[in-house]
Amino acid sequence: MTATNPQPPQSSTARTRAAARNGAYHWGRSGYDTFGYESPFFRQWVAAQLPDEPSTILSVGCGSGEVEAHLASRGHRVVGLDRAHAMLKRAQRHGLGRLVEADAGALPFGAGSFDGVLIIETLGYLEPSRVFAEARRVLKQRGRLLVTSYGARVDAEAHYRKWPLEEIARAAIAAGFRVAAQRALDVKKKSVRDAASEARANLLYVAATVRN
Repeated sequence: MTATNPQPPQSSTARTRAAARNGAYHWGRSGYDTFGYESPFFRQWVAAQLPDEPSTILSVGCGSGEVEAHLASRGHRVVGLDRAHAMLKRAQRHGLGRLVEADAGALPFGAGSFDGVLIIETLGYLEPSRVFAEARRVLKQRGRLLVTSYGARVDAEAHYRKWPLEEIARAAIAAGFRVAAQRALDVKKKSVRDAASEARANLLYVAATVRN
């Protein structure tokens, strides 16, 4: 994988529409290229970041639902949300029954609805301050936010903005979270390890909890 230059800022609406188009295009063809699809170890790693007891989880930008199906198999009650209808149809074929077509910046759920919110590999299409504020609203007290975003080594789609770890963490704090972890990861099909540096990471990870 090769590094790409940062893209100029886009409006959150433009990035959200781009995410829907990109998802429908790639998964409609042969581009099953997310870590959630390619790496069983990554799916297990995400599950390990959540409590063992069954939780109610919202996955923002669920795509074709590989991570979400794995979480559901472990007893979690998972709601998948995506702007791309084609992606939700594929997630449905993976056995997910709770699927919502909606905008990540205007979540159609009441306050305190979820124990956890996941934003896995989709943050680059979103405006962090807006989506984190919505995540904070729909989370219960002591609720957990887990975010992964592509690092410099990933040759991402042109509309995908690569947010640095510090900017992701800063946006989470501003939205009312306490950051519990931020890590630069090297994810492969059969492993998830800490990268030597953020510049050498292919995935960035931030975990945060609701600040009371």
